[in-house]
Amino acid sequence: MGWEALGQWGQDAVRIKQLKGGSSNDVWSVRINGHIAVGRLGSRADDDLAWEAELLQHLDREGMIVPVPLPTTDGRLFVDGLMVMEYMEGEPPKAESDWRRVANTLRDLHRLTRDWPQRPGWKSSSDLLHAETGTRIDLTAMPPESVDRCRAAWARLIGRQACVVHGNPNNPGNIRMTRVGSR
Repeated sequence: MGWEALGQWGQDAVRIKQLKGGSSNDVWSVRINGHIAVGRLGSRADDDLAWEAELLQHLDREGMIVPVPLPTTDGRLFVDGLMVMEYMEGEPPKAESDWRRVANTLRDLHRLTRDWPQRPGWKSSSDLLHAETGTRIDLTAMPPESVDRCRAAWARLIGRQACVVHGNPNNPGNIRMTRVGSR
């Protein structure tokens, strides 16, 4: 269905401008009910999107500032690979103090998601101790000594409590600094 699915968020729903930085999705600013939001269209399976939507709602309920999924007019949180989320003002981290805030927020993420189930169809670091491939990972494409070093690092996680991790926090484009307490 593609971007035609945006109509599920209302008759006035419209794409505005393509946003940079999406490596796996087509990401646009959109207008829903007169408000700016972000639409993300990709090829993820429904169970993967449901996992993500549930996680974002959980983090929001726990007080974290996250882009909450906006429901369609009939209450669904995604349609045919399209998810629409709140738009969040902000900019990438710049100063050392920003990165300290990022680190503290990641610690909160880990605390709030202890024993959260693995994303459907994805592999955890512990799974990759024995698996050669994961969703976007192919260890056979890496030099064997690099695989050994990764697995040695992952082996140190055995017996530790599992949690959700941010897949690429060192890319400033993946993180938005907001004013504390703002949405």
